[in-house]
Amino acid sequence: MIEDLLGLSGAPDADAVVVIDVLRAFSTAAVAFRRGVPEIHPVLDVAEAFRRRELDPALVLMGETECHPVPGFDLGNSPVAASGFPFGGRRAVQRTTAGTRGLVTCAAAHSLWAASFLVAGATVSAIRATGARRVAFVITGTVHYGSADEDLACAEWMSGLLRGRIEPVAPFLRRVHDSVAARTFLDPASPLHAPADVDFCADAAGYPFAMRAEGGVLRASVDLDRRPLAILAASLGGGLLAKRGDPEVPDFGVNRAKAFE
Repeated sequence: MIEDLLGLSGAPDADAVVVIDVLRAFSTAAVAFRRGVPEIHPVLDVAEAFRRRELDPALVLMGETECHPVPGFDLGNSPVAASGFPFGGRRAVQRTTAGTRGLVTCAAAHSLWAASFLVAGATVSAIRATGARRVAFVITGTVHYGSADEDLACAEWMSGLLRGRIEPVAPFLRRVHDSVAARTFLDPASPLHAPADVDFCADAAGYPFAMRAEGGVLRASVDLDRRPLAILAASLGGGLLAKRGDPEVPDFGVNRAKAFE
């Protein structure tokens, strides 16, 4: 089932809940993990982020408020900027208007995941490994624009994969570019003009980890076997997974999902 964050006051009744924010929170989070961040603490408001850094000055603060960078944060909500940011193995706190709100709202879920197209394949693999039979997808972008076809496209593609339906991903990725949210970032006259972010988020080349939230902390969940992900290559035309030993893909050593048959 697919739920809209705007209609939720708590976690949907399901074995697993996947909170989706394609543009841009969980694309940025995926990049942070790929660059060695060990854990991300999603928070609901800016003040909470600053309170946490008072307790731990080494924390990296990243995110936005109403799509705009937060003064005093180290990083905004841009996957392109995150790909060049010197995280240095530090933990991060993320605050966004939609994505992290979704994780906080659904915190009581039995099994909670954050997803974007970058980690969609690995998330499907990890969820199937848990044996979950009822999976709820929560789209979050409606908080900004009242429409979130980019998140809905990701949810529909992942739902199909969970059911064993392998479809070409290109039409789903095209919906990211065509979404209401993308218009803001693609408009040269917009102060939020960031077309490279849209291109980055409209990519299902596949990071070899999922992002699971437990106890209010988001961590990378690595599928070491990766054989289940091979079935997804047909929808991508190959090149789904990063090669083992890729220097940009750290060995997280935590929450490694058992591969399903």
